[in-house]
Amino acid sequence: MSIWTFRRGLGFPVLVVASGCTQLPSVTTADLGLNRSALQTVAVAKRTVVIAGPSGYCIDRAGSNLGGDSAFVVLASCGSITGNAQDGAPRAQGLLTASVAKERGPGVLTAPDVLQAYVTSPAGRAAMARDGRAASVTILETVHLDGAFLIRLRDTSQGNIAGVEEVYWRGLTDLNGRLVTLSVVSFTNKPFSSDASLATLRTFLARIRAESPTQVAVN
Repeated sequence: MSIWTFRRGLGFPVLVVASGCTQLPSVTTADLGLNRSALQTVAVAKRTVVIAGPSGYCIDRAGSNLGGDSAFVVLASCGSITGNAQDGAPRAQGLLTASVAKERGPGVLTAPDVLQAYVTSPAGRAAMARDGRAASVTILETVHLDGAFLIRLRDTSQGNIAGVEEVYWRGLTDLNGRLVTLSVVSFTNKPFSSDASLATLRTFLARIRAESPTQVAVN
């Protein structure tokens, strides 16, 4: 059972709240690399990418889609997932997501101008909006950093998620022939600054790169 399900648009996953159960592919602890009571890393998209969060974050399997040639992964405080505070929590507690597309990435490292034009366009802003409306999203800042294209945005979608901040950071990068999209969302009762959010995103990206294979054949 998970309260988190996801709408995906044009490669940009967006978080929406729902009730009920999410049916997930059958997986084993050997497949996932289960570390005692909390899952800290998971190999996805035919093991081309390994998702791992900053210290204190673990994978919420109930809210994630881990099977197949693409994946969508939710990470939250380890203690909140296991129900045991001793399992730890990140210094900046928020909600992280990682989307791994089955298609080859669009050349993030070599085409920042193209991405800049896209994310600021009505189509790009609509793809990132939780309600699918371009008018709901304002791009506050973009930066090409750490080999990724990073976006700070405000999403004022009607029916927005209770308890999460409207402003958050998102990042896109190529990894082993996949487009990887990351996001860092903070909670209104435990907000963290833009700098802390950006630092969390950069650590998230660095951990995924460090854990993922360094050489993967791309068809």
